[in-house]
Amino acid sequence: MINRILLTLFLPISVIAQSPNYSEDIAPIIYDHCLKCHYSGGIGPINLETYANTVANSGMIQHVTSSGEMPPWPPDTLYRSYAYENTLNIDEINTILDWITNGSPLGDTSLLPTMPTFSNSSQLGVADLEIQIPTYSSTAGPGNDDYVCFSIPSYLTQNRQIRAVEVIPGNLQIVHHVIVSLDPFPNNSVVTTPNCMGPQGGTIYTWAPGSVPLVFPETQNNSFGVNLPANSSLSLAMHYPEGSFGQLDSTKVKIYFYPQNTTIREITSDYLINEGLFGQPFILPPNQVTEITGTYGPTAQDYSFMSVFPHMHLLGKYIEMYAVTPVNDTINLVRINNWDFEWQGAYLFEKFIKIPAGSVIYANGTFDNTQSPTNPNPVTVQSGLNTQDEMFIGIFQFLPYQTGDEDILLSDVVIPTNFNTINTSFSNKRLINVTDIRGGVTESKKNTPLIYIYDNGTIEKKIIID
Repeated sequence: MINRILLTLFLPISVIAQSPNYSEDIAPIIYDHCLKCHYSGGIGPINLETYANTVANSGMIQHVTSSGEMPPWPPDTLYRSYAYENTLNIDEINTILDWITNGSPLGDTSLLPTMPTFSNSSQLGVADLEIQIPTYSSTAGPGNDDYVCFSIPSYLTQNRQIRAVEVIPGNLQIVHHVIVSLDPFPNNSVVTTPNCMGPQGGTIYTWAPGSVPLVFPETQNNSFGVNLPANSSLSLAMHYPEGSFGQLDSTKVKIYFYPQNTTIREITSDYLINEGLFGQPFILPPNQVTEITGTYGPTAQDYSFMSVFPHMHLLGKYIEMYAVTPVNDTINLVRINNWDFEWQGAYLFEKFIKIPAGSVIYANGTFDNTQSPTNPNPVTVQSGLNTQDEMFIGIFQFLPYQTGDEDILLSDVVIPTNFNTINTSFSNKRLINVTDIRGGVTESKKNTPLIYIYDNGTIEKKIIID
């Protein structure tokens, strides 16, 4: 007996522990972190929905996950953590490696998790305001992406307060990202601006594959959101990737309002770091790496920061932003060690970050204008709005600080399953649709559970008893 116990104790761990298998260990990682791009009809170039496809691409998966290339999450998470990070931890990376090393076993398929589904349908239901770009044909051919902005009038006749924003891509295969902002120059008709890097005006929301709708936090004492003025226009900065030439898109944005006259604490978006565009332009000489710095402050009052949106163009390589308080405490905001123009966006902090009055925000970045496959003939580049120009920008979403803001979890906002049941924008409502519980349009029937949809965005599930 003693010998058997000793033998068990001294057996190598690899003999005792079960090696990872696809069904229990790898599929959950793929489903959670990869399928949002790599599914049939998704923007990813390969499909990872099946065991066979995953095994066929296992070498590539191991390489891009161990190098940190995939899943794409540009910010350095050792520098600052954010809400809704799409990253792999070291255990998940090692699990992938162990699975491949041990022959990529399938495991018990009855233990596979439920495969996620992706569609261009709404998670929040009928919106108070819906805007849609005109049907657009991508111009992104071999070797170039397509960046285009659409300014779309809201036709609002009164000021409203935004509670939530949802982007519905018109073509999931080609929409790389969408930046929604309030256009500072509203129009009465749709204005299309080609070669537009965006964003225009104050950024409200950034969408990329896998993004959840933005629902602004609401506590017992505070409602947070954005004011949308009457007669305003919203700008959609669209990115269509290389190879999508000729494919059509008609992306829409759904806006959900607080009830009329709700008092909100408004989230402001502003270019706190904005080097070169409205002052002395910066110059990037050919055949050299140039460092650019910027500052903002000292801040006039205490602020609560909600998100950060760093922005450079094609020559950008590194960017870092942080705040230094009056007592010389450093508050890390964002650091991207390997800038990739194709993977950028706004990063929501886990909680509001308090930036004390008198703080200064610092930014530094590097631009590489040396010869490379993507820059074979370097020329002098300066700051500007066009693709061939450069930018060094930090857009922040913030508001005046109140006690307790730093305790509000921004990633803890729950998306209601029937979002519109909390929306009481109008006192009168008109029935516009009746559906069965599977979503099929039908007529009103007695003794049958049905869903009634009204023109004010409210939804009622009810049975009319005979």
